[in-house]
Amino acid sequence: MKTKLFAVAAPKAALGCTLALTAVVLGGLLVGIEPVGGDPDRMYRPMKAELARSLAEGGLPYWSDRIGLGFPLVAESHAAAFYPPNQLLYRVFSVPLAYRLAMFLHYSFLAGATYAYARRLGLTSSGSALAALSFTFCGFQSIHSSHEVFYHALPYLPLCLLLAEWIMAEGRPVGAAALALAYGLQLTVGHFQVQSWTAGLVVATGIWRAIGTPRRAWRVALLLLGLGWGAAIAAVQLGPSWELARFVGQDERPFLALAFYGFPPAHWAELVVPGWLRGIPGGPEANYWYALGTTGYEACFYIGTIPLIFAFVGVMTKPNSGSRFWIGVALATFVLAILPGVWLQGFAWVAALPGMGLFRAPGRFLAVTSLGLAILAGKGLDRGGSRALAWLGLGLAVAFAAGGTWWVASWSWRADHIRELGGDRLLIRLATAAGAWLIAAVLAAGWLRGRVPARVLLVATAAELGTLYYTSTTEWGWAASIPESSPVLTKLAEEEGAGRLVGLLSDIPLRLGMGPLFPYTGFAPPDPHPSLAGLAQRNVSFPGYADSLIRHYGATHGVWDGPIDSATAELILTSRDETLDRVVHKPVGAPAHATWRLYRFTDPAPMARAVGKAIAEQDGRRLMIPDRSVVRYRVEEMPPPDQRPNATRAEVVSWDGRTATVEHDGPCDVVLNRTFYPGWMSRIEGDAERPVRRADAGVQAAHVPGAGVHQVTFTYRPTNLLSTVLVSAGALASALVLLGWDAARRHRLERRTPTPRMTSPRSIA
Repeated sequence: MKTKLFAVAAPKAALGCTLALTAVVLGGLLVGIEPVGGDPDRMYRPMKAELARSLAEGGLPYWSDRIGLGFPLVAESHAAAFYPPNQLLYRVFSVPLAYRLAMFLHYSFLAGATYAYARRLGLTSSGSALAALSFTFCGFQSIHSSHEVFYHALPYLPLCLLLAEWIMAEGRPVGAAALALAYGLQLTVGHFQVQSWTAGLVVATGIWRAIGTPRRAWRVALLLLGLGWGAAIAAVQLGPSWELARFVGQDERPFLALAFYGFPPAHWAELVVPGWLRGIPGGPEANYWYALGTTGYEACFYIGTIPLIFAFVGVMTKPNSGSRFWIGVALATFVLAILPGVWLQGFAWVAALPGMGLFRAPGRFLAVTSLGLAILAGKGLDRGGSRALAWLGLGLAVAFAAGGTWWVASWSWRADHIRELGGDRLLIRLATAAGAWLIAAVLAAGWLRGRVPARVLLVATAAELGTLYYTSTTEWGWAASIPESSPVLTKLAEEEGAGRLVGLLSDIPLRLGMGPLFPYTGFAPPDPHPSLAGLAQRNVSFPGYADSLIRHYGATHGVWDGPIDSATAELILTSRDETLDRVVHKPVGAPAHATWRLYRFTDPAPMARAVGKAIAEQDGRRLMIPDRSVVRYRVEEMPPPDQRPNATRAEVVSWDGRTATVEHDGPCDVVLNRTFYPGWMSRIEGDAERPVRRADAGVQAAHVPGAGVHQVTFTYRPTNLLSTVLVSAGALASALVLLGWDAARRHRLERRTPTPRMTSPRSIA
């Protein structure tokens, strides 16, 4: 009876079941269903289109002139240009298909890695499968299914933790090389927030395993070596990204910006009633959310009803070292997630710790909390120890559910919340949650009595979490063919001379080979972009100054969902456009459908111009005065008198994107509508290269002395390219050599070792 009660599926079968259920939940990706609108259409797929274009041309997008006035796309880590899967997928497949395949494969990878890590912690195959499904489709994953960087980076978190456990158990130096490869790959995904959690948890794992066993303490050094080695492998990504972060000031964020996007403590009951806060009037950006210091796009916390029940069982049954570790981690990260909402000064002290002040959105720590609960759920499904304690855990879970339901009802029907949280919507949510709890409790009781097989619990968990996954903040739909499915984008693609756009399209023009004047990027764009942000908003009144900016910075077209008052714009198309209705961001309360307008602007400034007069400005705001006949410098950046322009006639007669041919009767400056950034150099034929100057509000200028006809060539070389390439290449080669040597050594040993006689198989408890 005991053998039957505690028997589990074979590991390979359980892993196969986990991956199969993951594939079923995400199967729509393989037939063309994808996240629509939001960041996937506004940023990720356009950036990947620019990456794919560079790969097709045989290079990497170290710089893109299509993103605003120019941007170091490799440094903007959301492009993940050095991430090996991107190098393959975006070379072989179209951008939409590659994006969906990457999403499908990384979620499958996440499920498999979590399963393997749970097995390493001693969970049975069934418990590991439950942990994997719970973490793969938990609330954090559902709201961040539109954020590519998270579901790309998260699979490496359990993988690195698995390797950390192996290193601490075996103490083999080759483990540091394996950890370096895994962590290096994760770092090349970019964004680096999940990577910071990974490093912290790897070190915490080492310290935890070393406690009480001093002879293993030195193995923590192997973990530190592996993490540092991984950072060296990813130096080609870390170097440019750190330079960009420092250049735009993103390495020193205001404290209140760091504290925003926490998890409201009152929302703890979302564990019991998933979806309680979905669909409230105003959506994820309603005033309700902002009043709590967050949005619905960042605050969500559930792991599924069946996993939550078994997490209680896991806490109550006999603890082991792994479960004690994750109980502590889950509690600590939950406190970090809610800390800004309960003790702002306490969070200020946390943010002052080294590395803790680099990333915003403390509510994202719930990803780690969810992993801890998922591991505890897997342990609970294993039912180790006292059967009575397992039943007690089930009882506590039901009591917790009753308390959470009462909290939801009482909180939601407060006078100040009923308008946003009450009504029929809430009753439906409560009824749905009650039904889910009834089914889950019956199945859990059946499992504890040995009458319900584990696969039924896994299927039920996948069904619930899959439903919640597709009813979260991400909108899902059939992939839109761009530009063919959009009348506005089709017309835009046919326009001769279309280049930089203003309006509401964010980065979507990148998919057409064009670009936005004000880009939508994860890093803050450098000057002068912040001053152009208003041109990407609705209800633009277009005073004469705005018209001048559009012309001065070379915008050729604009797209809005309403009329604009502009003296320099010609309306060339008015149309309904279902594709733009879906993919363009809509503010709270905006109608679902709009009448879209495509405008053409007259007399846009050329990319390159030559000027014969320079002005020093004390007031930084005057740097933005549009005037093609002069170049303005900050007082402290004004060139010395012998290097200032004074020509009476200067003209750029040709420009090929790299070289300007200038005719001038005296010293002049060639000014480019391109962002000033370290690494840009200019060279007049026959002379040495010189760094470009920062002119106007943040564009490039190069001085041309003398008179006559000269060619000025502009080139970009990342300032740390050579050093980071050498570091990455050396670190990667050494890791591969060590892993290869170890594999060859083990192969030789296996050939010399006699094959043991077969014994009867033992069941895995």
